[in-house]
Amino acid sequence: MFARVTAPTILVLFTAVPAQSQERFSFFQASTPESVEQMLTMAGLRDDDVVVDLGSGDGLIPLTAARMNPRLRGRGVDIDPKLVEQSNERARSQGVADRVRFEHRNAFDADLRDATVVTMWLFPELMSLLRPAILERARPGTRVVTSTWGLGSWQPDEMSNNDGTAIYMWIVPARMSGGWDWDLNIGGRRFRYASVVDQHFQKVEGVVRAGDRREVLNAMTLRGDDITFMLDITLDGLGLTRHEFSGKVNGDQIVGTVKVTPPDQTALTLPWRARRTERSGYFAPTGTAMFQPPG
Repeated sequence: MFARVTAPTILVLFTAVPAQSQERFSFFQASTPESVEQMLTMAGLRDDDVVVDLGSGDGLIPLTAARMNPRLRGRGVDIDPKLVEQSNERARSQGVADRVRFEHRNAFDADLRDATVVTMWLFPELMSLLRPAILERARPGTRVVTSTWGLGSWQPDEMSNNDGTAIYMWIVPARMSGGWDWDLNIGGRRFRYASVVDQHFQKVEGVVRAGDRREVLNAMTLRGDDITFMLDITLDGLGLTRHEFSGKVNGDQIVGTVKVTPPDQTALTLPWRARRTERSGYFAPTGTAMFQPPG
């Protein structure tokens, strides 16, 4: 863990590094137990959590997490072998070495595949450099918690500011960007939908085509691998039809349900399975047949 330092201090520390240096390091300074507890309280620790602390220093975050929840597991990663050795000794002395361990490793090489909570309290530039590794390696739904500084343009899902210390949390989003196609059978008729989704971290927006009609996907929310959105689109033979989608993103597919309400009909809930596609049917030629001249 790393205590708060002033901007001039950061400038002096970074400018003291030779220009040819290709790596960034945060200098260790012990943090306060109070700030660590604030971070872990925001994370909402669960019995099945695996807490991974990048730049674990004296091991305070994983050890505090193990004390706050006697069932979770913790792992710390630090580049200083002496601090790693001391942290593992603290884990043994506190009787949690079976659940908490510390590794001598560069934070950029940390294995995050089993992590459910990732914590950091590093210089802001270093945390921004680690952001792509977290988004690449951590599973959707993983909570990322930092103190004092944020993660650049990745806006937090939650934040607090108690006693002047800012605590931030993000939920690693599933990858939604690109084309998604699906079919629905409504009233004995099959309709094909072709969509295109744009994504900036957890913020998503999209458009969809059904037949020759195109509309915007509304109220899209992505939290981890949970996706919801609404669609009002005219379907041939049915008219303007409301759709309410809810599902889970799992790699190249989304599985869930959709509540469909055709005009003047009872709503029905259908299974929904979308498939990722390299090129969405949204871009197929439309033609002019649907054009109705005015008057």
